[in-house]
Amino acid sequence: VGSQVFICRRARPHLGARGFDMSLHPHTKQCIKLTTHQHQFGIEPVPLKWGDEDPKKRGPVVATVSEPGKRNAIGSHSGTYSIYRALALAKSGMDRNFRPDYTNTLPGEIFMKGPFKQWQDPNKIVSLDPWGHMAQGIFAAELKSGELDLRPTIAVTRSHLDIPEIKQAVKDGSLKQDGKVLSDKGHVVVTKAAVEPVWYLPGVAERFNCTEKELRINLHEQTGGMYPELITRPDIKLFLPPINGLTVYMIGNVSTISDPSVPLTVRLHDESGDSDIFGSDQSSCRASLLHGIERCVETAQKGGAGLIIYTRQEGNALGEVTKFMVYNARKRKGDSVEAYFAEADRVAGLSDQRLHELSPDVLHWLGVTRIDEFVSESETKYEAIVQSGIQIVKRVGLPQDRVRPAAKVEAEAQEEQRLEKRRSTEGGALTGDAPPALARMPSNGPHASVTGRKAPEPAPKGGAAARKRKHIVLTSHPKLYSVDPVPLKWGAATSAERGPVVATLSKPQFRNAIGCHSGATAVHRAAAVAKGLLPPGRPLELAATQPMVRIGPHPSWADKDKMVSIDPWGARVLDAFPSAADRGVDLQPSIAVSQAALSITEIKEAIESGRLKPDGKVLTADGVVHGVKCAVEPVWHLPGVAKRFGVTEVALRHALFEHTGGMYPELITRTDIEVFLPPIGGCTIYIFGDPDTIPDESKQLTVRVHDECNGSDVFGSDICTCRPYLFHGIEECIAAGQAGGAGVIVYNRKEGRALGEVTK
Repeated sequence: VGSQVFICRRARPHLGARGFDMSLHPHTKQCIKLTTHQHQFGIEPVPLKWGDEDPKKRGPVVATVSEPGKRNAIGSHSGTYSIYRALALAKSGMDRNFRPDYTNTLPGEIFMKGPFKQWQDPNKIVSLDPWGHMAQGIFAAELKSGELDLRPTIAVTRSHLDIPEIKQAVKDGSLKQDGKVLSDKGHVVVTKAAVEPVWYLPGVAERFNCTEKELRINLHEQTGGMYPELITRPDIKLFLPPINGLTVYMIGNVSTISDPSVPLTVRLHDESGDSDIFGSDQSSCRASLLHGIERCVETAQKGGAGLIIYTRQEGNALGEVTKFMVYNARKRKGDSVEAYFAEADRVAGLSDQRLHELSPDVLHWLGVTRIDEFVSESETKYEAIVQSGIQIVKRVGLPQDRVRPAAKVEAEAQEEQRLEKRRSTEGGALTGDAPPALARMPSNGPHASVTGRKAPEPAPKGGAAARKRKHIVLTSHPKLYSVDPVPLKWGAATSAERGPVVATLSKPQFRNAIGCHSGATAVHRAAAVAKGLLPPGRPLELAATQPMVRIGPHPSWADKDKMVSIDPWGARVLDAFPSAADRGVDLQPSIAVSQAALSITEIKEAIESGRLKPDGKVLTADGVVHGVKCAVEPVWHLPGVAKRFGVTEVALRHALFEHTGGMYPELITRTDIEVFLPPIGGCTIYIFGDPDTIPDESKQLTVRVHDECNGSDVFGSDICTCRPYLFHGIEECIAAGQAGGAGVIVYNRKEGRALGEVTK
């Protein structure tokens, strides 16, 4: 259970040419090291001094696994996409020591601003590497000689955004083409940057008002035992969390962004795929995003610049499954301002897990010291930015005539929250004056660990008290006294025979799955616990979240080879497994099914052109598309996934552990557990027409399987055709639903062919 634990590989059957030649320990190729410690033989991390003004003296961020002894960061590059890389290595003959060729990948003249003085302040930037976009140039000699193997964590390029609503604004006369900011085709000309998270743990802990020790413990335990090096390597101060980062769209002259004498407009926008892409009428998110783009274009045309900062914090960082469950609860209990936050608190434990404390960092990376127009009325975002030393002159909200009727409750609830926040901070003004410092949240007491034991209290001072000190178990094994997993038989004919998937942490002895729920947002939840916002292990109140539409069961649910990456019973855990509830086992759905009403500009254009006709059911006269939406988290049955990929389960487990930088050691130690919930995005399904017709082969079924391309799907980047394909697919699916069949859009969260946006 300590940092010296390893599993010896006496033989490596079935691995052959695909055998793994690396582990967390560089000199023990015949064993798997579950974690490392700082005084271990062969551990010589590349020196790193966060905040040094000289990038060479500061040192590179090294989280690659080709030379593990040199790693100076916990985790792995590409965030959640490290899982996909591990899978690719497991199922292909790809060289595991492959090193990229970075020729022509530097920003060059596109973006060579900086360094700014904020880069030299270790407290100003704590969640990204300010040198991350130039690492391949700064350390070119070391890369060429093979001395270093590193990856850039930021990429900067150019793009034109083809957004139908912006073209409509030009047509209406509210925006004017100038041939520079807004092209003759109505495209917005931008410089864009993809940014991966790189957390400097002492600085992040200070932002969260907790100790570094508390942060490390919670990041490990509240994610189901992720990265034991968070505990065993206090000498390593950097962590690359498996979460998605952010994208910055710079409109206008980028060289003026850092000049406080030139106007700057900023919209800080948090992802809402349901609205930003599909136009859900329950939310005003896309309307707010478009309003921000318009204001940025106007400022840029006046000689200033605009920034759209798009952060991947879906559903207030609660995740899409939770968001859809909250929709169900609000609908069942009568949607109201009171229910808006109350139901989220009941379903998720709190209504917001976004990491606003880290939001100023990207502004400091760009050298921003003054924002003339902040296109947001969020008090929390405003306070975080102003407290970091950036002046905000004016705030601009979304005009009320842009809020759809179905989104009025959301708008009113958020306005009430803003007023309450202002009252609680003694009436924060709309100027750039810094609001009062936020008080530290109270502690919530001891934490539940992955094996059910307590996390350590502050270290006692010697003697008998020291011998009573608690400890953290870094991983579990099948014979551990506190392990009593709920039986699970994947592919059984009935839910009673199959048993539930248990990945909750309130009673960890019952866990029969590795990992934890909520995918990439599990790290946000751990941060909320560290900040004292959420009691650890709190059971959730899910009674009102049941699916709005019943789907299945179907014969394929009982075929273990047909479904290996999702839990077919994931939407019905509350009524399908009564015996688990009798045992006191806490269950959490991995699928949420809700009703959809989508207002999409391209669909309205299709009606105007005559390609589609309203039928009053699937497509109403106001251009709104009605259907069913399902948010699906990944739940992997490892034997079945291995079979799909044509590898052994052993090889799959090894790859998932070693090539993510040692993410979940239970992949190695718990061979009795066959289910894994990887921290990756799942998929969203939209069904148009009658879902009951989907299995009926006599009825028409149209399907579009679409892999995420945020730059195109949300922002209309003209470098690819992803958004046109997606909405052509929606048109065809609507037609199938209107013909008495069904249309299905499967939207997979696999950005940039699952390479991630920085690589893309």
